Amino acid sequence: MIVGSEGAGSRAAIEAAKNGAHSIIATKGRFTKCGATITAGTDIDIDSRSICDLLGLPGDRRDTPQTFFEDIIIEGKYLNDQRLVEVHVDEGPRRIKELVDWGMRVWGPQKAAGHRYNRGVLSTGLEVMKALRDAVSKYKDYVSIFENVMVNELLVSNGRICGALGIDLHKGEVVVFRTPTVILATGGAQRIYPYSTAPEELTGDGQAMAYRVGAELIDMQFVQFLTSTFLFPPVTTVSINPLLVRGAWLLNTHGSRFMLKWDPERGESTTRDYVAIGIMNEILEGRGWGDEKGSWVKFSMRHLPEDYIDEIAEQGEKILASTLVKIVGKQFFENLKHTSVPAFPASHFFCGGVRVDVDARTNIPGLFAAGEVSGGLNGSNRISGNAITQIVVQGTRAGKAAAEYVKKCPRVDVESSELERAKAHILAPMRRDEGVSAVDLKRRMQKVALEKVGVVRDENGLKEALQALSEMREESARTMVRDKNPVYNIEWIEALQVENMLTTLEMITRSALMRNESRGVHYRRDFPESDDSNWLRHIVVKKRDEEMVLDTTPVVMTRMKPGGAA
Repeated sequence: MIVGSEGAGSRAAIEAAKNGAHSIIATKGRFTKCGATITAGTDIDIDSRSICDLLGLPGDRRDTPQTFFEDIIIEGKYLNDQRLVEVHVDEGPRRIKELVDWGMRVWGPQKAAGHRYNRGVLSTGLEVMKALRDAVSKYKDYVSIFENVMVNELLVSNGRICGALGIDLHKGEVVVFRTPTVILATGGAQRIYPYSTAPEELTGDGQAMAYRVGAELIDMQFVQFLTSTFLFPPVTTVSINPLLVRGAWLLNTHGSRFMLKWDPERGESTTRDYVAIGIMNEILEGRGWGDEKGSWVKFSMRHLPEDYIDEIAEQGEKILASTLVKIVGKQFFENLKHTSVPAFPASHFFCGGVRVDVDARTNIPGLFAAGEVSGGLNGSNRISGNAITQIVVQGTRAGKAAAEYVKKCPRVDVESSELERAKAHILAPMRRDEGVSAVDLKRRMQKVALEKVGVVRDENGLKEALQALSEMREESARTMVRDKNPVYNIEWIEALQVENMLTTLEMITRSALMRNESRGVHYRRDFPESDDSNWLRHIVVKKRDEEMVLDTTPVVMTRMKPGGAA
């Protein structure tokens, strides 16, 4: 079984089919129209030499997979599991070539911050999913797709996966899946935060489900925020791809380009983590603008030639045709010739997640995780362009490894007591006549996430967040649904999702409090410097006797460590 139908999930199903295994894909929405992959307006990174040799695009033959490996480690601040990075850079070119062979259109490449060479093969999430959809269709005898099914519980017997439980949203019925293997491909948990670049489905379901059955999660404190984000009602947020805004300025209330303090050479073109931290620091220190709806700095392109802004708009229409330009219109870029606009960070990517090995296996037999739901590859900061490469590399490995596992391990029966427990958990909000509104609880949680566990953190704020989360967890056990019609019941969905979000946010908060340093996308005002002596270590989260426990483990360095070779 594969939970999540898009990039990592689709690629896993294809590879499982190639290895003779039948797969069930369950997705919250519609296949190819659900999750984060479809929303990507995307640079897809592989080494520039492979761009020349495999794709026939004008890359730079001086680049190598080893150089790409080094840049990933440097931008991840040496907290990457280097075994995962080795697989990523070595297999990435073949996986992207497959997408092109399956019909994905590409152009470019372009160079992004943190890369020494042009590695960003340009395409769109729509192109990625069209290619994967066509490839999946060739294995229709091996792949069954269950749309509008929200999987919320994993089932285990004697410590091994034996199935999963979810809701058929259209029928309003609980569905039981009996399977010895589950591949989690559910993406991140960006909707924990009120402003996000991700679609509504990314609510930390995979992370929370894995935690509840005893899987280890790693480096959950590293949440990446995307800058150049604007608010456009009724759309929550729209983000301009950093590739499109070279030369733009970020200004505070003094009219100063504050990013030059954080990166004197690159300024606003520095890595996303620095820009997000810089913006929030200005806001928290009173040099931003704000009202009851939020806070921001100003994004300005007024100093740039008007024909250059026109070129950016045209490029944006090509790369982000289904999102940016169609949503905000070309008038947005016309306005930028004469005025600045409010800008703020929005949650964008989860660098931490379920702990996996190079074949996407977790510590729970039969449970695999691929793509953004997993952790370890990106270290403390994902270098631009690694997301699509990650989902197809890890999705492929997960599909093959799960198929091999199925052949060797017989199906395990679901224990009746385990099944009844899981059913009762899912149905509980529908059975209550009194209780807490999940929608109100979600708003309060998002406010805590933004103010206490967002881009800029400190000990007092994190401890206050934990206290608030403790109270909200108790309330989440009393969420209730007013309308008892189970068919596509939004309140019911929100009640299950908010519990998952609270669990995931607690893992983020406890990990952020434990890491007494700043590294990558994790910035502690009270510990502003990195501490290699004490914190070149992963933080591992696990459930033990109903308690959330944290421990640390050394980073695996196969080729490279700070200051030289490993």
